[in-house]
Amino acid sequence: MQLRTQLHTQKGFTLIEIAIVLTIVGLIIGGIWLAASTVFTNNKARALSADAIQVIQNTKTLFGGQGAQASATGMTVSLAYTSGIFPADMMAGTAGQPHVITPFNTDPTLDGFDIPTATATTLQFQFGKGTQGLPSNACTQLLTTLGGSQNIQKLGITQLMGGATDVTPAAGASLSAATAAAACVAVGNTNTVSVTFSVI
Repeated sequence: MQLRTQLHTQKGFTLIEIAIVLTIVGLIIGGIWLAASTVFTNNKARALSADAIQVIQNTKTLFGGQGAQASATGMTVSLAYTSGIFPADMMAGTAGQPHVITPFNTDPTLDGFDIPTATATTLQFQFGKGTQGLPSNACTQLLTTLGGSQNIQKLGITQLMGGATDVTPAAGASLSAATAAAACVAVGNTNTVSVTFSVI
């Protein structure tokens, strides 16, 4: 009789209680993972915006030093690579086989950058390319950063595009975040941002 009473008074966790605790722990870990992932992506988006401004400024410095005979015609990714306009974190490969990447490249042997058009006085740089495109938040941030009225004037930007959508703001105005977001595809890393600017 005494043994039976002892068995009934012993307490422990039931399977339901253990399942509830494991579910709560899983939710907490999932929340931390999601927050860390968002911060990491936002940091990469900020790095891309800073890199884009630096590349444009370096390009203008390069051509500005050539005087009246400066011409961007014929500028290619390979020539841009060897001219030193890219920050170190955008350069992969070698001068013989250059690859220009963004913080969102999943394969460092593929370009995440292109120069679609080059004229005597302007260049178009494209950030994000093919399978090495940008996620929507990076696309939106890059567009709004480059589309700020001060950057447009300082960098000599004449056209700004999200994918195939021209989002160049009116003279003296800044690009709104809503307009930038509307030009960026929400799903997947497939976005491109193209900026055309005066090199002289």
